[in-house]
Amino acid sequence: MQKKHFSVDDFIVFGERYGIDYRFPSLSQTRDVTKEKCIVIQGDVEEIALSSGLNLTSSDIRVLQPYDTTSLHSCPLYMLVVLEGSVMLRLSGQEFVVRSGMAFTSRLDERQVMNASHLADHHLRTLSLGVDPYNCWQSPLLSALLQQWESSGSPTFLWQVPGFLLSGLQYTQQSGVPGLSRQLMLEGVMLQLLGQGLAHRLEGHAARHLSPGSEHQRLETVRRLLEQQPEKEYTLNELAQLAAMSSSSLRVKFRQAYGHSVFDYLRDCRLEQARRYLAQGYSVQQAAWMSGYQHATNFSTAFRRRYGIAPSDVRAAC
Repeated sequence: MQKKHFSVDDFIVFGERYGIDYRFPSLSQTRDVTKEKCIVIQGDVEEIALSSGLNLTSSDIRVLQPYDTTSLHSCPLYMLVVLEGSVMLRLSGQEFVVRSGMAFTSRLDERQVMNASHLADHHLRTLSLGVDPYNCWQSPLLSALLQQWESSGSPTFLWQVPGFLLSGLQYTQQSGVPGLSRQLMLEGVMLQLLGQGLAHRLEGHAARHLSPGSEHQRLETVRRLLEQQPEKEYTLNELAQLAAMSSSSLRVKFRQAYGHSVFDYLRDCRLEQARRYLAQGYSVQQAAWMSGYQHATNFSTAFRRRYGIAPSDVRAAC
């Protein structure tokens, strides 16, 4: 489906099709008749059923009304990839923030219910990938994948999508290649994505199981500090003391929990903050300085590497 505006009515249809319960907190006081016609998002949403038994939803949207989702159906292997923006997820009492360039992978069922929150005035480009529990067994490749997935305990983890795969995903989303050619490309990239996710699990580069609550909360304290105040200078030792663990433990556990090293995460937070400043009309030098960069040249290099464009291009588009 491709459409420019999606109302509460459209979300009800989505919910029935995919087993998702939607809530619209800002519309709770609106009369039912009026509420159903309210526009929630604008942009493009494309739903694709691939021949291998994969169901794919590609979204490039701006959220106009905040909404929350709760999964109701089972999915033996679910993956969310964020290409732009961020999504906050809650699963089994844990919170995960999936940022641009990251993937979230899990199993969904009655014991593992996933909740997601979407804030208003937020631009999102995402890919949601689900393995069809009824048709996937017709594919020997997917069948083997699910067997390995189940044998590893169906873990939940965040991981960084490799650059070459992000480029492939970007191309398949934006390419004008029509029909069967595009579907073949999509199928290939999705299978590579699943292969990378499985490799991260089997090679131990992603989180093993969800961290114990107290440890997770301490890691979240560090993560939120970096997100909320990225312009400040930090040392690993200071952050480790905040998390009540050794520097080496913080280095390992932070990557396991969030798919980034501590300082790669800090860099991404700084660049995201700088991008917001640029969109507000600040100069490149000002945005760099206010986001923790001492030299505009270093900032411009990092920005171009992260987003594929120069910071001056963002400011020029304002």
